Amino acid sequence: MQLPRAIYRFLDGMPSGTMVFSRDGSAVYANPAARVLLGAVAEVAAPLDFFLSECGDTVAADEHPVAVALRERRASGWRVLGVQRSAGHAPVWLRVQAAPVKDETGTDWVVVSLEEASEERRLRRELHDRERRAQVRDVSSGRAEVCGRAQAHALLARAVVEARDRMVPLAVCLLDLDMFKRLNQAFGRSCGDEVLLHVAETLSACVREEDEYARLGGGEFLVIVPGMTLREAWLLMERFRERLAQELVPCTGRPVSVSGGMVLLREEEDAPALLERADSLLYLAKLDGRNRIVPDASIGAFPIAGARPGGQAVGGSDV
Repeated sequence: MQLPRAIYRFLDGMPSGTMVFSRDGSAVYANPAARVLLGAVAEVAAPLDFFLSECGDTVAADEHPVAVALRERRASGWRVLGVQRSAGHAPVWLRVQAAPVKDETGTDWVVVSLEEASEERRLRRELHDRERRAQVRDVSSGRAEVCGRAQAHALLARAVVEARDRMVPLAVCLLDLDMFKRLNQAFGRSCGDEVLLHVAETLSACVREEDEYARLGGGEFLVIVPGMTLREAWLLMERFRERLAQELVPCTGRPVSVSGGMVLLREEEDAPALLERADSLLYLAKLDGRNRIVPDASIGAFPIAGARPGGQAVGGSDV
């Protein structure tokens, strides 16, 4: 079944890239502007796996904007995603939003809007990385750790207020480098500083531009992910954890790993209580063998292979 031809004629004249997907995830239409942006991957019936995350991985099928729009029955929100238009070339970065629609027969479709974002992404990532490097390089001073903790708590308090004002979900992940104290003892403080910088740079490459993170002190980092369900945010942090566990740190000659606890802001919860719940799940991750991110099970089922939720289930949710 197809949308009315008049709709396609209207979309053909749109200056911005527009695609239409059926409920099964097949691309049934791409307007001329979308074909320019996407190149060969804009062909009709292209598979639902041509978008790249900011880590460079293929976006998982259940995290794809089309899948999110169908599952939540609302616009997915703008995200910056990459497209590999041809082998051997750098990805093109686009702002992507998906919105569900129904035709007169009740059939579900998804309209995807695309905007060029490569230069915007480059400039923002450059500034973002410079700020993060400046923050994490200054780890040798005790004052830097105090300021980092104060900054983290201020970021979290502000994020809680903004999430409530905007009525969007807020996920928080508390990370801790595994065996960091032992690493410092074995390889020295300068190597520990290099590891912290490596973690910060990997985080910077994997999180979205709207996400925030700060070092709490020692090997602990706080990551704040607004506008995502716990499930989506957990997938984001899992990609970071997996990438970190695969990359060698020069001063040690081996990778490092992190453990984490991940929670979603509850109604009437304040920032300290949110952080305390994340800390409890971080403790469970350490007990469960390290190198894992434990999500909060109290929001319901968590149907992802490899996830080991913590806590007691007390109700259902959309994650």
